[in-house]
Amino acid sequence: MSRPLSPFFPYLHSSSNILLLTMKPLQVLLVLFLFCNVAIQAQTRDYAANVTIARDKWGVPHIYGKTDPDVAYGLAWAHAEDDFKTIEQTLLMSKGMAGLVNGKDGAITDFFVHAMGIKNMVDARYETDVSPEFKRYLDGYAAGLNAYVKAHPKEVRIKKVFPGSGKDIIQGYVLQMVLISAAHKSVEKVVKGKYDLPENMGSNAFAFSSAKTANGNTMLCVNPHVAFEGLFSWYEAHLKSDEGMDIMGALFPGGVTIFLGTNQHLGWAHTWNGLHLTDVYRLKMNPDKKNQYWFDGKWEELETGKAKLRVKIKKWLPRIPVGKKLYWSKFGPTFESENGQFYSIRVAANMDIKTAEQWYRMGKANNKEEFWEAVKMNSIIRFTITYADKMGNISLIDNGMIPQRRNDLDWTNPLRGDTSLHLWQTWYPTDSLPQIHNPQCGWVYNTNNTPFDATCEGSNATEANYPEHMGFRKGNNNRSTRFKELMQQYGKISFEEMRKIKFDHSYPTNSEFLVSVMKQLDFECAKPELNALRLRMINWNRQAKPDNVDATLFFVGIAYIFKKKGYDDNDFRGAVVMEKELVEEALQYTHDYLMQHFGSTEVPLSKVQLVRRGAVELPMPGFPDALAANYCKQDKESGKYYGYVGDSYTLLVEYDAKGPVRIETLQNYGSSARPDSPHYNDQMRLFSKQQTKTMTMDWPTILKDAERVYQPK
Repeated sequence: MSRPLSPFFPYLHSSSNILLLTMKPLQVLLVLFLFCNVAIQAQTRDYAANVTIARDKWGVPHIYGKTDPDVAYGLAWAHAEDDFKTIEQTLLMSKGMAGLVNGKDGAITDFFVHAMGIKNMVDARYETDVSPEFKRYLDGYAAGLNAYVKAHPKEVRIKKVFPGSGKDIIQGYVLQMVLISAAHKSVEKVVKGKYDLPENMGSNAFAFSSAKTANGNTMLCVNPHVAFEGLFSWYEAHLKSDEGMDIMGALFPGGVTIFLGTNQHLGWAHTWNGLHLTDVYRLKMNPDKKNQYWFDGKWEELETGKAKLRVKIKKWLPRIPVGKKLYWSKFGPTFESENGQFYSIRVAANMDIKTAEQWYRMGKANNKEEFWEAVKMNSIIRFTITYADKMGNISLIDNGMIPQRRNDLDWTNPLRGDTSLHLWQTWYPTDSLPQIHNPQCGWVYNTNNTPFDATCEGSNATEANYPEHMGFRKGNNNRSTRFKELMQQYGKISFEEMRKIKFDHSYPTNSEFLVSVMKQLDFECAKPELNALRLRMINWNRQAKPDNVDATLFFVGIAYIFKKKGYDDNDFRGAVVMEKELVEEALQYTHDYLMQHFGSTEVPLSKVQLVRRGAVELPMPGFPDALAANYCKQDKESGKYYGYVGDSYTLLVEYDAKGPVRIETLQNYGSSARPDSPHYNDQMRLFSKQQTKTMTMDWPTILKDAERVYQPK
């Protein structure tokens, strides 16, 4: 697989262009006529007349269209009704225009888009790499979004971002995959700024076959942990057409189809995995001639270009154009460091544009063969896939676009960029990745732990079979340890018990993290009040129930220590080091903090850990690195901690080979991001009580019970 077309000097490259050059004039005219006729039909089709949007009582859109492109049109319209601002922001970023709204921070993202060659790579490959079927689907989505913009012009902040096109949408997907690959971290020393990426991004997923369920049905839990709102927040929808599409699940703003979810036959979950996806090369530059680097025994010229960025500084100032130099070597996009060194970045995410189409084909699969054929496209940069279907099959694969590198090199540090021996050209096929299909014990799971502990003993993939440079995660975390602990406690599992496991908020009895914490609490404090808090923490029952007052001590104290030590979510995975002086300092802080804000050290967790949107504020369940995982940010004025990342979407599915699929879901806030919508925060009470809502894919029932049924006009 060759590197993408140089982003600075586009030229005739695709096979379709070569074909036109070899055809006779009359043939060329005929091809152009047919192409234009299809394009005109796409532009003139009355999509809206073929679309029905039924909003259920939770405001979730169930979108029916005669064709798949009609559904895409309806999805764009419905999603824009609920969250146009974030969709527009996604388009601004994908088109390299975020600086027009977000000033310098946006311009940094714009430079990144230009530097990674995203636009011209999509331009070069769109006609050849995207199927005609999916192009029509993208056209439908773009038409729906453009129609919404035309009908609601006052909502548009930057008019030049519209009309949007299929290429714009694909650019957004490529940018998303590049960011998810963590390529931006590799250029952090050169390009310093903020990217709107999820923090503590994780997830849970598990599937049970008939060997583990009480009624013999297959069950699936989909539970991603991402930001509660913003560019990486979930939007729930049901998409149905007369062309075989019938899927329910969730997607990010600007997404054109379901990212994770279920149809009538099968479903899948995604969990964040720990792969090595991005490589850095240090170039040897010519001291006598600018922009030349040594490669395979000779000097090569860096390709250069310029990113024309526009930055909004203040509302009363004009948008200021800024020029940034772009470089490209044989390894890929190239950046100059602060000390004048040149480094190239190589990542598969900016070499492929089929991410959106892969998700589309996964969602339209009717059986495991069709589903895994779609997975083999291998165009989603990362994510473990947990799968289940109505025929009783369950599977798990630690999926990603992992480069096929040499095994004798250290890829964790920058490599010499002077030889083609270090230049990988493709990534591992799906069949080469760790995976499990239908283990005898009847369950698979992933909680962002190692893929080599994904089911019962004896059925896991063997870690020794995979090169170290692939970067698979090692070891377990509290969630994985707790899940395995629960598997030992349960025999056959019912749907209700699966729901209970998903919302479990206890730490495991043998948590390596907690064992290390408790050992370091084993000393006598000089102050009696601190000693009392210390003993309460040691005797904590490891449950984070809303009325638990000792969980509050642990929550506030450990949060303080983590901040002081610079720890993050990954440090919950194993033992931590906490000096005695720091522990005493944390105990004093916890005591003073609770007394100042709550007047007592016996404060229920429900008073401290909350979820808030608009005027609604409720207790937030869960705990960091519990199966019900939620993470908070401190509000120093009130003393409360408010959730911002965690259980953002839950989908529980039961497949009956002879009956309809059973579905329950939950969002942390609601289906709309508009404060004036009744669905802005109407699911928060369910979220606070760890309850789910019952969903259906039966269209007559949907229409009968709908809050509103309309066409997108």
